[in-house]
Amino acid sequence: MILLTAQTARPEVAFKRKGSGPNYVLLHGGMGSWNHWARNIDALAEHYTVYAIDHPGYGDSPDVDKDMSGDDYRSLVCRAIDTMLGEDASFHLTGFSFGSVLSSCIAARFGERVKALSLIGSSGYGKPEGRDIGTRSYKSAGEDEAMFREIVRNNLLAFMLTNPDSIDETAIDYHGANVRRTRFDSRKVSWGDTQRIDLPRITCPLQIIWGTNDITAHPSLDERIALVRSFKPDFRLDIVEGGSHWTMYDSAGEVNRLLLDFHRKIDG
Repeated sequence: MILLTAQTARPEVAFKRKGSGPNYVLLHGGMGSWNHWARNIDALAEHYTVYAIDHPGYGDSPDVDKDMSGDDYRSLVCRAIDTMLGEDASFHLTGFSFGSVLSSCIAARFGERVKALSLIGSSGYGKPEGRDIGTRSYKSAGEDEAMFREIVRNNLLAFMLTNPDSIDETAIDYHGANVRRTRFDSRKVSWGDTQRIDLPRITCPLQIIWGTNDITAHPSLDERIALVRSFKPDFRLDIVEGGSHWTMYDSAGEVNRLLLDFHRKIDG
């Protein structure tokens, strides 16, 4: 079994690749995998070579040292990008939630190699004190598959997809599989107060997308927007009306349009 550590020089990760053209890297959220982008890959692949990554310790990627710190994990992902694309390769970059923290780190460290950066439902502003999203323990299902799927549905509605009509069987399949293949605690990264360090160092154009119903934008969407603007006054803000946290899933058409409008303008 491969185990990635803080000392792994050239870590390899699993990814889905599709399309042709400039490189475009997608980084998923916590308890996720490439399938967080299942409704976005095809649209982006019409213009780009898309790499939808399984982060270390997620999906089909190798395990990581369970004691790895958030800082070491972020550095590991940076090295994994270089292993996948090559150390001089340029690319477009989009990160969701946990993946947004990784993406900001990558953009801050890689400089002009990152052509444009989009963050969706971004985190990395410190521990969300006072937030209660009402999730249930997956372990409480034991071997009862029906109960497990019920808990998956509950937890999707609690923080990922706020409209019950958007929680179809495919969403349950995706999230259930992701839960069972998560072997790293994303909170080590997403609850760090790292955006205030990384955002001011980012030199590429920056877009941030939030759904109006994203309950993770704690304490409020307006306060989160103001916080980002204090670090990066010139960023592009796009609000998806009725969109949830996993807005690339329940509002895929609009998010695809916004991403392509932003990134293709950078390409000229």
